[in-house]
Order: sequence, then structure tokens, then C-alpha cells
Amino acid sequence: MAVSAKVGTPVPIVMILEDGNETQYPQALIYAAGGTSPIETLDLDHKALGRYEASFTPPTSDVFSAVFIVYADTGHTIENIVYVRAVEQIFASNETVDDLSALILRILGLVHENIFIDNTIHDVNGQLVAARVRIFDSQANCEAATDGGSETAGLTATYEMSTVYEGVGKMGTYRMKKV
Repeated sequence: MAVSAKVGTPVPIVMILEDGNETQYPQALIYAAGGTSPIETLDLDHKALGRYEASFTPPTSDVFSAVFIVYADTGHTIENIVYVRAVEQIFASNETVDDLSALILRILGLVHENIFIDNTIHDVNGQLVAARVRIFDSQANCEAATDGGSETAGLTATYEMSTVYEGVGKMGTYRMKKV
């Protein structure tokens, strides 16, 4: 089995003893990819019905292995061979799937999918110099947006746009910043 994790964020490391035994002392030895020595050893605490758990905080973006060993004593010196050793992979990255989903929605909005532009300001020559750009997660939420409104349903991101012109019809700079 595999677990997705974010660097610097604790992730639960869980094992279950299929017979529900609540009196064992399992450990998880955490190895970095290709490592021969554990970078961390976790004592798993019993939670309920033979489920044992501890937390691991990935220090870097890498693939880690949690090797589970069940011991019969608190000193972790007598391995209980009734239980087989098991392993679980931990895929740690700097972004989670949720982070990537939010970034993709923002990218789609910046290519003008489900955006609403309002609070527009024009100069004396009718040139757009400022506006608010809101990105929504769906067509329905975008269509519900109103000029100057404060809708938050499905709001993915809000940006402030500003433009400085060097002359009539001659844009000098354009800035879009996330607020």
C-alpha cells in the first residue's frame, strides 16, 4: 500500500493486527529510498481493535518505506513471529493533490475559464487601468457573480489588475497580482 504525504506535515503511519491483539508493541522503521539504516524508528501506540498508529513527518521530498515489526515486549527485543513483517511506501512531495488541484483551477482561470472581471477603472482615454479578476470553480458560480459583488461560492482566487500606459493605446506595464 502507499501513502501520499507533504514535506513537513505529519502523516499517520498505521498497522492493524488482523486478530485484534491489543497487547503487542509494534514499531515502524522508516527508511529513505535506497537506505540501509532507518532514519527514524516509531513506536506505534494501540488505538482500538488491534489498530496501532504513530505519526511520521517527512523531512524531504522522497519515497520512504515504513517497515513494520511486531514485538512481544515493551523493550522491543522479542519479535512476535506470529505476525509477518509488512512494508508501506510513503510518497512525500512539496505539494499535495489538493494543492495541485487548486493550482490547476487557478491556471485555468488565468486562461479565462470561469472568470469574472469587474470593478473596472478607465482613464480619460477610455483605456482600462485597473480591474478585479475573480476565478470561480464552475460556470454556475461564475454566472452568479455580480459587478462589485462579494460572492464567495466557488471562488478560487482573486486578482487585482493594473495597467500603466505610455500614451494613448500604448500600454507600458501590466500587472496581475493575487490578493
